[in-house]
Amino acid sequence: MHQLDDAEIARRLLHHLARAFGCSDAVYLATPARIQGGFDTAIFGFTLDRAPPPLEGPLILRLSHANADPARVKLETIVQNTLADMEFPAPRVMMSESDAGILGGPFMVMRRVPGKPLGHAIEGFGAGSSLAERMRLLLHLPAILTEVIEQWVDVQIRLHQLPAESLLQAVTAAGIDARVITFEGQLARLRTIVERCALTGLEPGLAWLDQHRPSPAQAAICHGDFHPLNILADDGKPTGVIDWPNVVIAEPAMDVGSAIANISAVPINLPWAFRVAARAAIGVALRRYERAYRVRRPLDDRAVRYYQVFRAVAQLVPVGAARATGHAGGGAFHSATGAGNLIALIKRLSGVSLRL
Repeated sequence: MHQLDDAEIARRLLHHLARAFGCSDAVYLATPARIQGGFDTAIFGFTLDRAPPPLEGPLILRLSHANADPARVKLETIVQNTLADMEFPAPRVMMSESDAGILGGPFMVMRRVPGKPLGHAIEGFGAGSSLAERMRLLLHLPAILTEVIEQWVDVQIRLHQLPAESLLQAVTAAGIDARVITFEGQLARLRTIVERCALTGLEPGLAWLDQHRPSPAQAAICHGDFHPLNILADDGKPTGVIDWPNVVIAEPAMDVGSAIANISAVPINLPWAFRVAARAAIGVALRRYERAYRVRRPLDDRAVRYYQVFRAVAQLVPVGAARATGHAGGGAFHSATGAGNLIALIKRLSGVSLRL
């Protein structure tokens, strides 16, 4: 499919919204402008004039790539709106479309949550900055991370206290197989991909996960990638949680372990000396984060370790699948450094050696 330029996306979006909401005289007060470039999505901010109430105020267009799974857009819409109904700060989705022919990929239009990512001060770890600026960032990195931990944990526990059954019922009512958001279902999906793509080098990881399942615990709604860059804040107060494709019903240790694994393994594009210092500061912050969570809710050490391994394996599987099918994968972990970090993390936590 031919990739559309931003002007054509804006034109088609206005036409589609006008038809869907019966507002033929609607115009842009602020034309869609890219505010973020995700690995799998393009994010645009825009505002309409002469629009009906559902489309009033600042809005976000989250446009997936043409080959993205359209079912994910439907699922994320159900998840975000169900959470919003429970008064959790997930951006409410005003409409979603699975037809890639409209804008060049499945998409969602949702409320724009005010503020910046809670961890925006550390985003990129100073990449592109001068040596002096990087030095200042590294000096302040522990304090910056410590400052956001309390809000990070508070919002995460708010999510974990919500009734998981309400989300399962909403997903089922929408005609979606609820197994897509259960831990068992997600583990089964990884096995299917590994078998289909003949990723034999990752099979020991799945075997370890099967053999070391933690004891059953109370399930909760878990984000799956709950870190400060997915928490928006305004004037120091959290306003919303974004990016829900990894949502899963599992014990809270799943969310804590996943956050630790994702953050500790992500590649850091800095010179070696800076990278070592940044890794050390991040390690200290992650230990403080885990302790802060434990003060509020109990966590089983083995479960947290197990879910770190799970998340690392779950990140490796799409990397292997992309390589097996000859596609260029997107995302930090599709790099040689990113995949190597995941493999090293799995080895350290489980003793299992994996290869791609």
